[in-house]
Amino acid sequence: MNATEKNLPTVTFVGIGAIGLPMAHRLVSRGYDVAAVDPNPAARTRAEADGMQSFDDIAATPVSDIVLVLVATGQQLLDTVKAGTANRQVDHQTWVICSTVGPRAAKEAAQMLTESGAAVIDAPVTGGVPGAEKGKLRFLTAGEAAPVEALRDLFAVLGEVALVSDRPGDGQATKIVNQLCSSVHLAAAAEAIALATHLGLDPVKTVGIISGGSGASWFFDERGPRMAELGIVPDVLTRLAILAKDNGLVHEEAAEHGAHVPLLEAARQQYQRAAELGLLEADDSQIIRTYLT
Repeated sequence: MNATEKNLPTVTFVGIGAIGLPMAHRLVSRGYDVAAVDPNPAARTRAEADGMQSFDDIAATPVSDIVLVLVATGQQLLDTVKAGTANRQVDHQTWVICSTVGPRAAKEAAQMLTESGAAVIDAPVTGGVPGAEKGKLRFLTAGEAAPVEALRDLFAVLGEVALVSDRPGDGQATKIVNQLCSSVHLAAAAEAIALATHLGLDPVKTVGIISGGSGASWFFDERGPRMAELGIVPDVLTRLAILAKDNGLVHEEAAEHGAHVPLLEAARQQYQRAAELGLLEADDSQIIRTYLT
């Protein structure tokens, strides 16, 4: 049975990367007709192998019912909105901003979309690659109730909705808070494991002892085992560049609003060191190497 027979909305998915592809895969597996958009030919090839049509530009796609956007930067979001609404009738569309791009970019995109007649939901995701693969993402959702409710079944395929407010931009602001915690917790986990090695402890055993206790965190428990295997370069599950970018985004927002974030600034030094060492394309657990080099 195809998507039309199931009466499912058609979907355009912009950004078929490490998180986007498994999200799109889950929709395809449930019968959704998905058009994949990505400038990367390898990403498009993977999408086609998974049963999707693929395009290098949203302007070339058929006009769908839903557009899910998972791009890297605010400018990419705005460029996508401009291309996706130019000379096209989009008053029946709902756009979902799944990217982490900051409140300003989301509000500007929302204004452009609203003026074009589209509905918009600001819903940056948390949960990373494991959450995308298992359908356990959390959407930090800000938008009017009606379009959010209309997409309830689609969201259920991908994870869960955490309602923030009815104002686009508030989802991004909540994600900024989340990413302060995430970027600091990742660096703190690496610092703790590096300290263990300096104290002459077995880092693998130390991680096993501390995990799940009062000194642990989700990042310590999840990334710690990969950090502790100092002689092994792990496969890339989540690029370090993602949290480095988000750490910088939090820094910008905190500076603009006058927030005091000394722990974020301390972690920022490690992300800058990671860039100097050429580690940003490595698995994010490899921030441990900024403490050992």
